[in-house]
Amino acid sequence: MEKKSLRQPFRSRFFRLATFISITYSLVSPALAQQGPAAPARILVGFSPGGTLDVVARALAEYLHEPLNRTVVVENKPGAGGRIAVEALRAAPADGSVAMLCPDFLTSIYPSVFRKLNYVPEKDIRPVSTAAEFPMALAAPASSPAKTFAEYAAWVRAHPEKANFGHAAPGGPTHFLGLQIGKIIGTLLEDVPFQGAAPMITNLIGGNVAAGSSTVGDFAQYHNAGKLRVLAITSAQRSSLLPDVPTFTELGLKDLAAVGTLAICLPPQTPAVTVAQWSAAVRKAVGDEKFASKIRTLGFVAVGGSPTEALARFNALRSFWEPIIRASGFKAD
Repeated sequence: MEKKSLRQPFRSRFFRLATFISITYSLVSPALAQQGPAAPARILVGFSPGGTLDVVARALAEYLHEPLNRTVVVENKPGAGGRIAVEALRAAPADGSVAMLCPDFLTSIYPSVFRKLNYVPEKDIRPVSTAAEFPMALAAPASSPAKTFAEYAAWVRAHPEKANFGHAAPGGPTHFLGLQIGKIIGTLLEDVPFQGAAPMITNLIGGNVAAGSSTVGDFAQYHNAGKLRVLAITSAQRSSLLPDVPTFTELGLKDLAAVGTLAICLPPQTPAVTVAQWSAAVRKAVGDEKFASKIRTLGFVAVGGSPTEALARFNALRSFWEPIIRASGFKAD
């Protein structure tokens, strides 16, 4: 009888504890099930799938999964040179669920090119970290008598009526780079716009234009195959894709040292803690050599940075391009 009386309270307490746990779990588990894992974060890209910026964004998304502790996917919103994607970023929730891969020309060039812009760069685009930079280049057909930039400059001065250059689209950085090259040489270069880099390069290889302005990544394979000749590039250091090509800085032409930048940006009202989280994640991702090697083949260099540094890069490029655009008188609308 004594043993039974000892076991009875224990069984009673065990039963009450089990009942409490069961009731608590029944109340909590539906909430946990409803919450579930964090929804995938999205990176907006203002250009079509398969393009260079899309490839960079998808490579970056892969390496952001671990530091953000959530799946990251790319959502393309092509059109209007990236401005449609900016509109989507402005309207997105400021909770870190939506970011955008922003090329610098959205803030450095477009404010001077478009009379009416559907966003205010300083208010509507909040860079959290640089992700990559890309140098541009001037190239000539393989058949050109100019083997160096100095020889090209001399040829332009001797043949101003033939001095033209092709570029991928009016109002973009390669358009204004060509105009600035003409200014440095002292001879106006006629710009010949194409619908993208591919048709421009085809015409350049065929000798239909005297020169072409584009990114190093666009030109590299054709230069290395001997189909065209890259004369100089805009970065401070030579490109690993074109180790035999000098920089404009090497040639003493620092006024042509403009390197395009890609940054990850968030909606304008994003809290500082979320900005810091994304900035740290992007810097970790771009510091991964696997990511760096992936985009290096496209002519991009992986570069991270704080929000302040990313904004400073955007502002520096705006200061570089504004007087060039103003001098050209070009307006896109």
